[in-house]
Amino acid sequence: MRETEEWKFFNIKIWIVLLLIIILLTYKGVFSKVSGPCSDCHTMHYSQGGQILATWETGGPFKALLIGDCVFCHTGTNDGTNKTPYVYSDSEPIYNFEGERNILAGGNFYWVTLNDNYGHNVAGIANPDTLSDPPGFKENYGSKGRSSWSRQQITCAGTYGCHGDPAKSDPVEAILGAHHNNIIRNNGTASADTVAESYRFLFGIKGTEDSDWEYTLSTSDHNGYYAVDANSESNPADPASINYLCGECHGKFHYETESNSYVSPWLRHPTDYDMNNVKSKEYGNYPNTAIFSGKLEVSATGDYFADVPVGNTQGAVLSKVLQSPGDAIVLCISCHRAHATPFDDILRWDYKNWPGINDNQNGCLACHTSKY
Repeated sequence: MRETEEWKFFNIKIWIVLLLIIILLTYKGVFSKVSGPCSDCHTMHYSQGGQILATWETGGPFKALLIGDCVFCHTGTNDGTNKTPYVYSDSEPIYNFEGERNILAGGNFYWVTLNDNYGHNVAGIANPDTLSDPPGFKENYGSKGRSSWSRQQITCAGTYGCHGDPAKSDPVEAILGAHHNNIIRNNGTASADTVAESYRFLFGIKGTEDSDWEYTLSTSDHNGYYAVDANSESNPADPASINYLCGECHGKFHYETESNSYVSPWLRHPTDYDMNNVKSKEYGNYPNTAIFSGKLEVSATGDYFADVPVGNTQGAVLSKVLQSPGDAIVLCISCHRAHATPFDDILRWDYKNWPGINDNQNGCLACHTSKY
């Protein structure tokens, strides 16, 4: 009898543990997906009382019963409490390099409406680019590269966009289901086999996602960018790296188009390059505390400077870099932002007016620590 009672008690404990696991997994799944009333994003009929509501975008109806397109849903002003990341604002955002801002990691498309050179000319926001191809376009670059561009305007998602499935030309179809199945990436090398699993819905790209899209920044509060050191890799570009994503459209600016190894002097500014390889030179003093100490919590050599980011082979959020090989890899987005900025060439800082502006407004000096 005693053995039977102990066995029942043991079974009860097992069921309690299983129930707790199910609850935790369910909570994680709910937390990681889009939340709120369905009507925030969808509509049954796209009309009410014979009229399109002011809260819905004109020009519909839209696929997937959406009340608007990507731009419509991601237009607004970031205030630190919004659950939707706003990448386009109707009025000028706040953006001070190494200082106050209300932009997110990619910048804000507002500025490309003022100057064609300030950002990507995304459909629905800016006029098409006058170029026939993206700068540095290389046909069939890499395993996910495009065979042609043919004067197509860049879109948010799809074949001619950055987000979603590049095999699908329609932006809605390319991103379909990803918001509901979104996996918050807290493991920089975890699987990116689906759009929902991928870093910021960039298909196949790995990394770690900052919970507020870098609205707030510090040495430990930022995205984790996955990258490889092409100087030591047999394959000079990893298709899961953030640099590879840029190379899909700008392949001629990327590493492997000139030779199979880096040579000096440089033909182009390197990416996929680990500053640990030249740590004994000025690059080992990143992020230049003589200029940037006190900015975004930088206080010592090797502190991660979130306004001049570097990648690592773990795609992890590191507060210290230049500690071991593969933790300080130069990125395309070390210097540029993905969407738009108030500066030429979508640069993170106003290089065009330096010298002439303070050294702490020139991010080049974070790595080139003896060039001032």
